[in-house]
Amino acid sequence: MLKINLIVMLVLCGICDICSGSLPPEVNRCKVSDNVCIAKAINDVIRLYPKGNPAFGLIDLSQIKQEKLIISENTKEQSSLNIHLILKNVIVSGVENTKVIAVSGFDPNISKIVVNLEMLNLKLNGDYEVDGSILLLQLKGQSKAELKIMRSTCKLMADVKLEEINGKNYLVVKRVKVDFQPQDFHIRLDNLFDGNEELTDIVNETINKNWRDFWAELHNNINQAFAEIVRNVTAKVFEKLSYNDFYIN
Repeated sequence: MLKINLIVMLVLCGICDICSGSLPPEVNRCKVSDNVCIAKAINDVIRLYPKGNPAFGLIDLSQIKQEKLIISENTKEQSSLNIHLILKNVIVSGVENTKVIAVSGFDPNISKIVVNLEMLNLKLNGDYEVDGSILLLQLKGQSKAELKIMRSTCKLMADVKLEEINGKNYLVVKRVKVDFQPQDFHIRLDNLFDGNEELTDIVNETINKNWRDFWAELHNNINQAFAEIVRNVTAKVFEKLSYNDFYIN
């Protein structure tokens, strides 16, 4: 009987350890509200674990997979860009090179987090489906696509709450907003116009030469898409690590 109880205790301890997770010793813990230290700690995590770390729920930041992203919705309004553009089987790369510039909101009674970032070259690769018009040219088809958001600042704003589980406080992400401010933005849609390479190149070149106008049309959906990605990535970490584990006691 004693042996059975011991086995049960060991199994339960193992489950608790796996579920709770812990920050690795290479990452310094900070005092609550020490925003400079917290920004450095986040940068350390990104630098040390670009491929992720299952010990505390961090996924591979160099290849974030997303089933579907809506890049543009056909609004039926008069516009130079009036398309329904969806990316499927998306791989997001470049997040592993993110640099945190400043943070705020990591307080004892946390409710809103703000993180300011610099991102050099964020890429989205996937299978696109498009239907609509660009500069009065009718587009309809599907193939491979690549989107690049280059030399961008990014502001993340998250509404969160604390939830007590087994005597520890865990962060629950309620809502995320993202605001990219890129210095350049490129799109490449392959095999437009039934594979007509000349017309395909003309459309892509036109978009990229006038990228600011197209970014103005697309940025809301792109920001929303990345907000969902951020929410999914951080939720996995916050499920593993309690808010108490982030800080020096």
